[in-house]
Amino acid sequence: MAKEFNYDSAKFTPLTGYWCLPHGQINDYERHVLTDLYLPLLGTRAFSIYLLLWEKIPNKELISDRQGHNELLSLLDIDLQTFYSERIKAEALGLIRTYQKKDNIGEYYIYQLYEPLSPREFFKDDLMSIFLYEQIGDKSYKKLVKKYFQSNEILNDAKETSKDFLEVFQLGNEDLINTPSAVNDAQNEFDKIKDKKQPEIKQTAIPELDWNLIGDRIEQIAKISRENLLENQQLVIDLHAFYGIDEIALSDVIGQTSDIVNHKIDPIRLKKSVQDRFARNANISVKNTEVKESDQSNLDESNNNLNRADNLLVQQAKSLAPADFLAAEKQKSGGFTGAAESRALRDMAMKTYLSPSVLNIMVDYILKNSPTLTVALMETVANDWQQNHVDTPEQALQRLHDFQTKPRNPKRRYNNKSSRRVEQGTDWSKVVSKSSESDDAKKKQDELQERLRKMRSKDN
Repeated sequence: MAKEFNYDSAKFTPLTGYWCLPHGQINDYERHVLTDLYLPLLGTRAFSIYLLLWEKIPNKELISDRQGHNELLSLLDIDLQTFYSERIKAEALGLIRTYQKKDNIGEYYIYQLYEPLSPREFFKDDLMSIFLYEQIGDKSYKKLVKKYFQSNEILNDAKETSKDFLEVFQLGNEDLINTPSAVNDAQNEFDKIKDKKQPEIKQTAIPELDWNLIGDRIEQIAKISRENLLENQQLVIDLHAFYGIDEIALSDVIGQTSDIVNHKIDPIRLKKSVQDRFARNANISVKNTEVKESDQSNLDESNNNLNRADNLLVQQAKSLAPADFLAAEKQKSGGFTGAAESRALRDMAMKTYLSPSVLNIMVDYILKNSPTLTVALMETVANDWQQNHVDTPEQALQRLHDFQTKPRNPKRRYNNKSSRRVEQGTDWSKVVSKSSESDDAKKKQDELQERLRKMRSKDN
């Protein structure tokens, strides 16, 4: 199902031009890597958009001869909203950088296309590898690891007999002493182009871990050296950020999943164990969400622009990991955390740049207006906040307030098919928070809808 996202319909239309700019070249091997490692993350539509843009790299055309997006939409057989929502998936995975520009013809987009990460870079990137693991499962993940792991052990005790350049090729002595002007000119031109590093997924700031405590504990439990802990430091940080696991619990899980023969951390088993723990404890391991008495006096001073209830919510959002916050909110309402909700929240944490505290504000907002977390609604909110640089829970609450108080344009739609009323129901920017006083009205409305449904079923 295509997800709906916000975009500026005044600046981005089917007639808006586009221009593709390659960052390097993509070869057949990288296409295999794309299919194996990126396709499960992108989905078929985003995958097709990315490959089509590579085919649209200009040869000798002028920028004034650029085509409009309607050409791409026709080839892909999708609408503009679907194109946008799928394209940003490739952006989030570092495959596309998008820029806006304007000339005398009009506004247009520049799509700078990047090659995929090498398999080694991909599997060493914790965000990418964890996301892939969750998408394809343990068995398929290990199969891909085995496929792309290349060992150089065969070179042990081998003697290299390769020849150097000047041993094989002969250049004129004059050219070696005095570099030809054409070569110098070309080198100077390429020096003007600054090398850009491959885009990386941004990682949110998280509380500092006590590395001495973790190091001492895993050395005592599983004889794991501090050097091996340092090699896996980023993995430990990511797991701590995503799942809110403290140093003691992290140390225990590392020890339980370690390679007992070599006394080393086993990244694959560690990831799986932490993810299983998340799913298992979603409904039973709820931290105390009450603000301590010592913090009560600081609520009014926390943010003068927020009322006491919002300040309390901000403190809770900052003190809990998304998993625990979701479980606590569900427990308050008497519900339970579903498997689909847990997975949706994990995916959201991995593919957005939103901090855990901002994600918690989003969870609170959605659950006030819906009994469960829905992927479409979460992605709509997250996309808007990410575009508007919402970095703190205070900014998230202010963004919600702005949307609820700002006059709406009745012609604005996030869904091209106006007949699908369900999309208006999940359009987060138009949802008004309901108070507890509206429960009776909602029950009456539900009863009326049920009567209408029975009448229609009789007519049929």
